[in-house]
Amino acid sequence: MRITFETDNDSQTDVTSTDVVDEQGGSWKYVLATTVLVGSIVVAPISNWLDSLVVIQQVRSVVYPQFGQPVSNSLASRVYQAMRRKGYQVFTNEGEINIVYLRGADKNGKPNSNAINEWYDRRLVLMFRNGQPTIAGNWAATVKPGLPAIRNPLGKAGAAFIESGQYKAWRVGIHNGIFGRSEEGLVQVAPVNFRRDVNRNGKVDSEPIQSGMIGLNQHSGSDQLKVDRASYACLAAQSQSGHLYKFMQLVKADPRYRRNRAFVFTTTILDADDL
Repeated sequence: MRITFETDNDSQTDVTSTDVVDEQGGSWKYVLATTVLVGSIVVAPISNWLDSLVVIQQVRSVVYPQFGQPVSNSLASRVYQAMRRKGYQVFTNEGEINIVYLRGADKNGKPNSNAINEWYDRRLVLMFRNGQPTIAGNWAATVKPGLPAIRNPLGKAGAAFIESGQYKAWRVGIHNGIFGRSEEGLVQVAPVNFRRDVNRNGKVDSEPIQSGMIGLNQHSGSDQLKVDRASYACLAAQSQSGHLYKFMQLVKADPRYRRNRAFVFTTTILDADDL
């Protein structure tokens, strides 16, 4: 097939259509292949990084109000929304975990008496599956010192109570308890905020907030019925098997830890009222 073009000077130019199609087709395929390659190498990682930024999550929720709305009133959705309202970072990539402690709540997230020396807090692992928040682990825990620590603290300043917030402060390591207990857990490697119970009555709301390294690790409570000596400030879950064979397995399966054994994990402390 031959196409004839007429110009203003009445001259004619002949173009063979098959030549034009072949040339354009080859160019189009080259551009497409290059675009796909660049996208797979650069665009996806950058997109994942941007999605993890708190400011991007906040802006997106304003511009697109439907983004991040809970699909149900599940505990996972309520925890996720609480974290977003507070501006905390939420990790949504495949296999990444969000470690969350819920102070003064039962397994369904309902407020309880928040009593001292009881396993009245929750340790949660929040993950995203098919784009939706899911609770991958839910254990009875404490974010408060046990009664022995409150009455007879290791230091004169009083037992430490971690302050609500989000902290990037823990690595996988060995927790060495003050009474000879040792087990794998998450070991504090960066400062966190806390208050000291100077009056030894389990109440710290009026005390000043401090920040520092105080050996505030994440470990088990060795299945004790009461907190007692299981925590002198630490974040402890009651079940030893739940800690070692479920919680720590989720921690070590996180792709960030698998890439880097020195990865520092983030942990969020919420109050039941935050939900």
